[in-house]
Formats: sequence, structure tokens, C-alpha cells
Amino acid sequence: MRRGEAAVAGVILEHSELNRILAHVAGQARLWVATGEGEEAAFLPYRPGIPLRRGPGPTRRTAKEIFFPRTEALFTFHEADGKPRLEPAKVDDGPLVVFGLRPCDARALCLLDPVFEDPLWPDRLYGGRRARAILVGMACSQPSRACFCTSVGGDPAGEEGLDVILVALDDAYLARATTDRGAEWLEGLGFSPAPPEAEAAAARVAETARRALAAVPADGLKERLDGRFEHPVWDRLHERCLGCAACTYLCPTCHCFDIVDEGGPGEGVRLRNWDSCMFALFTLHASGHNPRMTGKERMRQRIMHKFNYYPERQGRPACVGCGRCVEICPVNLDLRQVIAELEGVEA
Repeated sequence: MRRGEAAVAGVILEHSELNRILAHVAGQARLWVATGEGEEAAFLPYRPGIPLRRGPGPTRRTAKEIFFPRTEALFTFHEADGKPRLEPAKVDDGPLVVFGLRPCDARALCLLDPVFEDPLWPDRLYGGRRARAILVGMACSQPSRACFCTSVGGDPAGEEGLDVILVALDDAYLARATTDRGAEWLEGLGFSPAPPEAEAAAARVAETARRALAAVPADGLKERLDGRFEHPVWDRLHERCLGCAACTYLCPTCHCFDIVDEGGPGEGVRLRNWDSCMFALFTLHASGHNPRMTGKERMRQRIMHKFNYYPERQGRPACVGCGRCVEICPVNLDLRQVIAELEGVEA
């Protein structure tokens, strides 16, 4: 989704003013806020006094759920005057603000956009939410132990996809607009201009975060995977995987879904529900044939899609290095180690 260039310099947002400002924003738009810590960290609708999350790394649950919900109605159907009638789901058309998402989550939405906003087959529900959303990000001052965003083209203070980015200082936030829409939003809140020393402090915060990130050998992975579909490496990479799909459900760029109809005689609803390529039933044909019969084929699909198929179509991997899959895996199957092993793959 293209966004215009910002037009204003940074401003200062005092910590003590945060609750007042969030309440003001909530009075003008539907507001989602990053809140909670650890496994409870998620984006929730604003309520008075909701604490803004400041912990290391991204939230456990992603901002993807706001734009691509776990389940949603596509249309309802019923019979009227002996004829079938369809009622498409209404597109959300009110203003929307998402506050506190990390740069990796904003970048992930940019990777989902080509999927759901294809010019030939645009998804009006996803596109409607994206078009009206202002994304206010929070730069990472302390990445989690599993973060590796810089290895896949990201940055702990990256601005891609954001309208405004905040950098946490000692007693305030430096807020900088990254698009014209973000600049207009900031101007409407009446902040004070940031002094030069605040800009310098923000730069130091970002550099400290970059040094704390894990380095993963992801450069050139697409080319290393070309022609390696039948390579023996896939025989061992999947061995510990349970097929629970927790990695894909928490991934901010995974977008597999299923379509189901629910209802009774003469009426019902068509739903879109999240699904996963790691499930055995995902590719099961009505004939009983399954082209991905074992965990080997399913693991290969996940890795190849993120680091070979998507880059071939879009020019970059479908991974933002958020580390959620690393932290959630019950058998400690670390994607960073998988990438490192694939680095040595030979013909």
C-alpha cells in the first residue's frame, strides 16, 4: 500500500500525556492498542486506562488479526421469492488507528498487501481496513532473544508501512511522521517540536537495538533453494516437527485460509477461517490423495514459500524476523537454525 512522504519533523510525546492522547484518539476512531506482556501481549480494542506495552520484542499475537481476522463472514445467503439472494459482508468504513505495533509487524502487512490487494482480485474486506488505517509504530529499543529482523531486510526502527513511529526515550517518546497522513494526524494532537538532543538520543536507541539482534545467514537463500526441491536436507529438517501449526498461526505473514458454509435449509453464511499448510488435512483431496502426505512435504512447503516462492514473485522473503515461531515452538525447532543449515545446501 503506497503512502506519501512525511512533511514534518519529530515531536515530543510525554509519558504522562499518553492516556489522555489515547482517549482523545479513541473518541475519533476505532483504536487498537498493543498491550500486555509475555504470552498475553496482543492488540486489543482501546479501553480507558489500558496499559501500552513496552516489553522487549513484538507482541505474541500479531496486528495481522486486525486486518485479516481469524474468522470472518464473506457473505450471507438466503432464499427470497423462490430465488437465492446473497448479501456481501459490509466493508468497515470508519477511521482506524493501530497504536504500538513494532516495525516488523508493519512490514509484515506490506508483505500481505500484494496477496490481498492483487489488482485482478482485490479483497475488499482486507483492503477496506488497510485503506482507512493509520499505523502508529513503536521502535524496538530492546529486541527479544529470538528477533532477527535485520537479517531479512528489516530494522528495529524501520519505518516501512508506518504512518508514525515512536521511539521511547527516558521520560518521553520521540514521535516522527513517516507519511503525509501521519503528519496530519500528529499535527492534530498538538505536540511540542522535538529538540535536537531527542533526535540524537533516538538514533542511539536504534543503534543499540541493532547490535542486540541475532545474525542469520539469510542473504541469497532464495538462490540456494532454487532446484533443491528434492534435496535430502528435507528428510531431516522436519523430524522434530509436531505439525501443531503454532508457528504459522503466530506468523504475521502467513495467510492460508479455508472457506466453509454454515447454516440450515434456505439460509446460511460463508466464512473465511485461518488454516495452515502444516496441517495434514490442508491439501487432502476429495479423492483421498494428499500431495503433502508427511511432515517432510509440509515443512518444505513452509520454508520454500517464505524463502523461495514469495521472493520469486515479490522480490523479498515472506519473513520479517519477528522470532515468534522460534519462541512458540514446543520442540524448539528454531527457524534461524533451519536457515543456517540451508546455507550449506549444495546440489
